[in-house]
Amino acid sequence: MPQDWHVMVDFKKRLGKKAVARPLNPLEIYDFLDRASDKGPLRPAQIAVVKEWNECRRNERDIIIKLHTGQGKTLIGLLILQSRLNEDVSPAVYLCPNNFLVEQTAIQAAEFGFRCVVATGDGDLPDDFIDGKSILITSVQKLFNGLSKFRLGPRSLPVGTIVMDDSHACIDAIRDACVIKLDNQHPAYAEILQLFGPELGRQGAGSYADVRQQKYDAFLPLPYWDWTDKNANVAQILSRHAQSNEVKFAWPVLKDRLEDCLCIVSGTDLEISPYLPPLHLFGSYDKAKYRVFMSATVTNDSFLVKGLGLSEDVIANPLMDRNEKWAGEKMILIPSLIDPAVDRGRVVQMFAKPVPGRKYGVVALTPSFSTCQDWKGYGAEVADKFRIGIYVERLKNGDCEKTLVLANRYDGIDLPDRTCRILILDSAPFSEHLFDRYAERCRGDSEVISIRRARMIEQGLGRSVRGEKDYCVIISTGSDLIKNIRTKQSRKYFSAQTRMQIEIGIEVADFAKEEIENSDYSKAVTSLLNQCLKRNQGWKEFYVDKMNKLLPKLVDTSMLGIFSRERTAELQYEKGDHNGAVETIQKLIDTSVTTDLERGWYIQEMARYIYPASQQKSNEHQINAHKMNRFLMRPRQGMQVTKVTLVAQRRITNVVAWVQKFETYEELSLSLENTLSNLRFGVEADVFERALNELGTALGFKCERPDKEWKEGPDNLWALRDNEYLLVECKSEVKLTRDSINKDETGQMNNSCAWFKKNYGGVQVKRIMIIPTKKFGTGAGFTEEVEIMREKNLQRLVGSARSFFLEFKDLDRKDLSDSKVH
Repeated sequence: MPQDWHVMVDFKKRLGKKAVARPLNPLEIYDFLDRASDKGPLRPAQIAVVKEWNECRRNERDIIIKLHTGQGKTLIGLLILQSRLNEDVSPAVYLCPNNFLVEQTAIQAAEFGFRCVVATGDGDLPDDFIDGKSILITSVQKLFNGLSKFRLGPRSLPVGTIVMDDSHACIDAIRDACVIKLDNQHPAYAEILQLFGPELGRQGAGSYADVRQQKYDAFLPLPYWDWTDKNANVAQILSRHAQSNEVKFAWPVLKDRLEDCLCIVSGTDLEISPYLPPLHLFGSYDKAKYRVFMSATVTNDSFLVKGLGLSEDVIANPLMDRNEKWAGEKMILIPSLIDPAVDRGRVVQMFAKPVPGRKYGVVALTPSFSTCQDWKGYGAEVADKFRIGIYVERLKNGDCEKTLVLANRYDGIDLPDRTCRILILDSAPFSEHLFDRYAERCRGDSEVISIRRARMIEQGLGRSVRGEKDYCVIISTGSDLIKNIRTKQSRKYFSAQTRMQIEIGIEVADFAKEEIENSDYSKAVTSLLNQCLKRNQGWKEFYVDKMNKLLPKLVDTSMLGIFSRERTAELQYEKGDHNGAVETIQKLIDTSVTTDLERGWYIQEMARYIYPASQQKSNEHQINAHKMNRFLMRPRQGMQVTKVTLVAQRRITNVVAWVQKFETYEELSLSLENTLSNLRFGVEADVFERALNELGTALGFKCERPDKEWKEGPDNLWALRDNEYLLVECKSEVKLTRDSINKDETGQMNNSCAWFKKNYGGVQVKRIMIIPTKKFGTGAGFTEEVEIMREKNLQRLVGSARSFFLEFKDLDRKDLSDSKVH
């Protein structure tokens, strides 16, 4: 038979039926898909969501779909895209936060029978996608970059429908795509540092010296006035390096809007980032006919206002299955609540070692690669960002002998079922972005920062338990993390589901303490996690009973107004309406701000907005901002140093006030331990100095950080009593093996002593340098009497503080007498 001979039977003709329109109802589309045999009917939650979308909300341009993790958001998104293609609304794009999830989504789409194409790397967009024949599955980075194949501005490729999976993770990816980040070896880094050197020195003499020494934790923002005045110079520098990999992807996006950016310089790199992502340049997104955003039920969607340009109404009215209260089983264990001796080091020792023949994955999430070293020392594998997919695939294939450690990866990774039965959250997550680090330093106690921190923790908690029947033990360790999840003040920023799971974990810890007889607490932790892993019926029933007490889900809109006004003001400023931007922020302050730190932050924004219209008004605003929050930028002129003073009789009152701000001694202890754990060599300088400030405040002294607040002077200053002070220079990052104090370090102390004498005169002062060595190097020396605090005396200070506050454990903290405290 000839190879080209074939017969094509027209079965539709045989049926005698007319051609029928392609179905638009997602439920009908699902029935017609040629899906794999193990893909059964849709789940009730999926049916409820797609039914409401099709019948009630199909015509809405923007819509957020919220479902529990593992409830099938991906399939819902694909069904909606296919429905739009059947409606001749094309092309259709499914965006993932990273290429790892692109691959997973493409596999899932094929199993369900969708016609899809994938685009990764630098390749062109597939014709089948452009022609509306197939759904494109790609990463958010493919669309959002200055060299996007979707093109920019008026030339952007028209898109019918976009589905954005894991929208919060996509916000972070979009933000990264709009940032120019230069390490200190890039030639443009040195050029920009030289251009702004004098003003950076004014903004913090010690910090600028540390930046020049290339220290990671040292950073300074470029003042908006100097940045605006030298905008053209910056453009020339970056234009010369526009073809370098660090610049070329963001340069087309930022080159004509540098004045709308903030630049922050650290000792290791610098970042130039827009205050708002320029979403209007990405026309395929900005002008798409329909946009669908996937979000987990535990996340606060208020961030989507600024990150994705969504309206308050869209965020306040997500599409969700309101009958579902919770999904999956998480046993959150806090070993240090069972026994303080089971601290972070003990947890690492318990879970880092390889276990031959282990049938399930153990995964640890750490905030940075530097915190991975002890895990690695015990035999765990640390995944770099390029090989995460390989390591996760190993776990899925049953190769679970070694613990897998992921650094600063709290989203975009799915670890279902046996891939991860034990998840360790090691220490509190923090952002690597310089802007976030700057905002946290200036407004660390604000609700905005607290909600962002809670979101990162919840993203970490959500890496495991990816379905309704999935289960996992989550070990939480590290004093900073425990403080965030244990205290009521911090816990209120989590979702109701996460709060309940944490409360269950705290209750379980209390049960364990009651029933332990032989004080073998590590065995107690192992016994508890085995009750989850070995599916103890009593534990399962206890968990279900507690979780079923959750109230119906409510959308958290508490921050919507703040983020919306911030975005409005920024857009007004970009359009040249400087006075309008100032008025918008003033309304925000009047209606939503309750602390001086936050009020100062927003007044600095007002100063930035008005600068192009009136430099005098801008400086007046900046002076007021700095008076309220001295961690902000030092004004151009008019700043006066205010002496820190303490009346001796007030110290006891201050101690009592600090003790009484905690509801329980346990909360006091958690806060204190978080502070004391950072008073050791090896801790980043800023963290150490903040902890020393917190300790002084707890001990009743009046404290400040002149180098950060006044931009010159010592790291820490304590007012001990009338006209008696403690002046401290901290060198916590100096290695214990260092044999001498160098010339720069004694020079900083000498400058601090001169600053103190200038501003405080001849009052009594004890000068201390905290550093592991007491010998002087070549050319080093002090001009005043200085005492050295080395490791042994630092440990004595920490021990004495711990012993002092332990005295309050059994006291009635609501009825503390001055004599007792004294």
